[in-house]
Amino acid sequence: MQSKELRQGISDSIPIVLGYLPLGFAFGVLAGEAGMSTIQATAMSILCFTGAGQYITLGLMQAGGAVITIIVANILVNLRYILFSTSLVPYLKGRVPTITGSLLCYGLTDETYAVSMNRYQDHPPTALYIAGLNFSSHLGWILSTFLGAVLGAYITNPDRLGLNFTLPAMFVCLLVFMIRHRSDVLVALSAALICLLIGHFAPSTMGNLFNIIIATIIAASLGMVINE
Repeated sequence: MQSKELRQGISDSIPIVLGYLPLGFAFGVLAGEAGMSTIQATAMSILCFTGAGQYITLGLMQAGGAVITIIVANILVNLRYILFSTSLVPYLKGRVPTITGSLLCYGLTDETYAVSMNRYQDHPPTALYIAGLNFSSHLGWILSTFLGAVLGAYITNPDRLGLNFTLPAMFVCLLVFMIRHRSDVLVALSAALICLLIGHFAPSTMGNLFNIIIATIIAASLGMVINE
């Protein structure tokens, strides 16, 4: 039974890994262009594992941004994981030890969160399932970064490959899988509209993605009201 949970986690990570391959590869290529070595780029994917944060870091590095600016930008971008991890507590409580869950959540990303929440609607979480899902996804990101860093020297124009479209496409697919009721559609559309409105009237929030955090909080609150 336990090995089955591990295999299921690995199996559920396959679509995520396939989505990570071009993204991690592109990051490895761009990291090389920014002056990072293969070891540095790969180590960053091992220690940080935040796609958006890593891309922002590269942009700030190339723009000559200060270290404190990079740190603050990453904190702002990754604030959403507080919301993610908090929403997982009711599912993990009493089923996965707190310390174990905290360690396994190192591999928590937007994609693994969406897949986990979708599964937890019908199946209780287990430590082995989370390990299989999160670690396999992380490994895919690390390996793709390594390949991109190694082969990047042979790619003269990365934009030609269209790798920047992969992330939005993957998020759309994950959203579709999460929708089960009409109210879910309303919440999703509300989040998108609020995010765009905030970005329009307060353009500065788009640079640090703070408009996404605000929209997430408002839309999540709306979802709670609707479900009640």
